[in-house]
Amino acid sequence: MLKESQIKNLWLGLTVLTMIGIYPPWKEYGAVESPLGFASIFSPPSLSREAMSRGVTRVDIDFSRLSVELFLGLATAAVLVVSAGSKDARGGRETKSFASSPTSLNANAASGAASAGFSEKAKSVPANMVLVDLPEGESLGEILVESADDPDYWEPLCQAKGQVLLPRGRKFQLELAKDRRVDTGLLKRFPTGYLFSIDGSDAKLTDDDAEKLAMVQGLKELDLSGTPISSKAVEKLRSLKSLEKLWLDNTLIDDASVPFLISLGELKKLSLQGTSLNDLSKESLKKDLPTEIELVV
Repeated sequence: MLKESQIKNLWLGLTVLTMIGIYPPWKEYGAVESPLGFASIFSPPSLSREAMSRGVTRVDIDFSRLSVELFLGLATAAVLVVSAGSKDARGGRETKSFASSPTSLNANAASGAASAGFSEKAKSVPANMVLVDLPEGESLGEILVESADDPDYWEPLCQAKGQVLLPRGRKFQLELAKDRRVDTGLLKRFPTGYLFSIDGSDAKLTDDDAEKLAMVQGLKELDLSGTPISSKAVEKLRSLKSLEKLWLDNTLIDDASVPFLISLGELKKLSLQGTSLNDLSKESLKKDLPTEIELVV
């Protein structure tokens, strides 16, 4: 099923194609053929005496130009629909991001950075932006921003490297790189409260990284599914008092993690599929966690 943003882009494309059909290009035909401008099919250009004196016998739609315009219109509409469909729908494990091109937000940010006279360090930052100063070179991962028209989706913003400008008042997700080890100590360079979500699923993380993840104050969502972390990592996450959603599917946690999970008082969703927790531990979680928590075991 098409998403709302895809439907909007589809209607936009259909509108453009309709306008092309209603206002096609015209052409003079006869001994002399000359292209004309665009005119409504309901009020086509007339054959003038001057044109007839040049050997023009009729005025008709220029189908060669029209076919090119329709093809370009269809291609543009298709690109708009497909690109809208590649948004990251990640309210947690339910959503994934596969798009890779930056949005206009980051283009504006880069433009603002250049106009502000950035050198090695930013001398000034636009009032509606906040600067995150990360090392150049390999990216920490990808930064995504909550979609303005659908809060259930994340849109790609930029790579987490170098000087990054983030728009104020928006929610951001950091998707950690999965193909290599990253320095999670760099997370402390993000201003407090700016990282709403961290997707560390399938990343090359260890129990030691959990201590650095726990320093991200204001974090609401954390996905560590598919990582080799153990119950020691869960113990270190206890300081994330604002955490609302936590995914630990297919990790190495065991029954020792239960008291630490129970101590996360703001949790609204906890997913523990594919772990070695025994039935007694699962029952303990169901009993001791608030009943309104969505527990997936």
